[in-house]
Amino acid sequence: MQATRKRHIWMLCIGCALVMVVWKSKNFINGFTSLKKQLKNNATRTNRCQRKTNISFIKTHKTASTAVQNVLLRYGLHNNLKIAFPVNTHDFNYPGFFSNTSVAKHGPNPYNIICHHMRMRYAATKSIMPKDSPFVTIVREPGQLFESTFDYFWPIVPSFQRVPHHNKTSIEDWLDQAADHMHAAGPSTYAHFGKNPTFFDLGYNNMKDHEQHIQEALTELSKIFDLVMVADYFDESIVLFADLMCWDLEDVACLSLNARSHDNDSEAKTRRARIREKARRWNKADATLFDYFNATLWKKIEMFGLKKMESAISKLKEIRNNLTDICIEGGGLVDSENISDLDFKKTIFKPRGVSVASYNLKPGAEKLAICRELIASENTFSRQVFNTQRDRLLPRTSKYGISQTFFLKLLTLTSILLIGKLICFKFYQITSRCVFCHGK
Repeated sequence: MQATRKRHIWMLCIGCALVMVVWKSKNFINGFTSLKKQLKNNATRTNRCQRKTNISFIKTHKTASTAVQNVLLRYGLHNNLKIAFPVNTHDFNYPGFFSNTSVAKHGPNPYNIICHHMRMRYAATKSIMPKDSPFVTIVREPGQLFESTFDYFWPIVPSFQRVPHHNKTSIEDWLDQAADHMHAAGPSTYAHFGKNPTFFDLGYNNMKDHEQHIQEALTELSKIFDLVMVADYFDESIVLFADLMCWDLEDVACLSLNARSHDNDSEAKTRRARIREKARRWNKADATLFDYFNATLWKKIEMFGLKKMESAISKLKEIRNNLTDICIEGGGLVDSENISDLDFKKTIFKPRGVSVASYNLKPGAEKLAICRELIASENTFSRQVFNTQRDRLLPRTSKYGISQTFFLKLLTLTSILLIGKLICFKFYQITSRCVFCHGK
């Protein structure tokens, strides 16, 4: 009987040992494979460039900047980088100038990423970021920019409200008497959207559009920014961004976000051509910025290599198409009124009277984090990443002042001790003696 008990104990020990060996071997093999893959990737990157983790992105309005922000938030989230968040998780005291006091305190500076709306004050922004942080922003063709700005911000800009919102000739009518409308409406919080809004976002006086002032601004901005993306050539821009950061194209793949729905008939196209010319004349500073940085972008594309760019865009589209096939019902945008997920529909910011487009996820795609993140509305995703970072960097405490992390560790240790005691008791029943339990 005694021999049988000993045999049972030895068999149990050997079985446990084998399980541990197999488990450890599996982890070792997986770890070795992962390490081998990482070393291979690092070796490839060493020959090409070194992956950057620090980036200052100045988010301008109505320029496809939300899509770029989505890329940066996803990258920061999945690489445990430290993002400089506004206290309100949306903007840095906009339309006031950026200041350090508007940054949520998630531990000491510096941060890795900054990418929320601000009115740039370069010295202040630079002061909270690492010295090697590239500065990037994005601009858009002035006619399309102004049309989008007028439609989207009409409810909060008094000068815009001096003409009807959805009349087909409203924007043209407003541009024909733009100075009179702005003067009559007077000062207001968001009056700057009426003239040179990008120039304003980059920190300059949007009402001063004489040539000398604009040229001085261009000289400064060309020294500040390592890359100025162009919304009208978004794919080319995001490829150059990936090259600047030494990121993979998978890292920068994204979908159109925060987009308006609009007509595309021949009459609308003719009207937009007229609006483009009038908007350029009224928004002289923005038009000059666009022309300058659009030309700069194409110089960078030529330096990158036209054939290389064509190949990269082809790969980027393939990645985007694969994501769309996995995630998006119907393969494209739908009007927000036709969003089937009611909870998601509530998160879409839709200004009064504005038709906004978004996406329906395929059945089951809502379980995939990448699908949820790709289509997430700006404010919702920003709050999600904000909360994740806060919990990671600032462990919460209970009402008794005990860290939740410490409490969980204590609970785990207690559970292990209890389980160990139960195992010992079981051995005691089998063997009638237990060296560990008796302390011998």
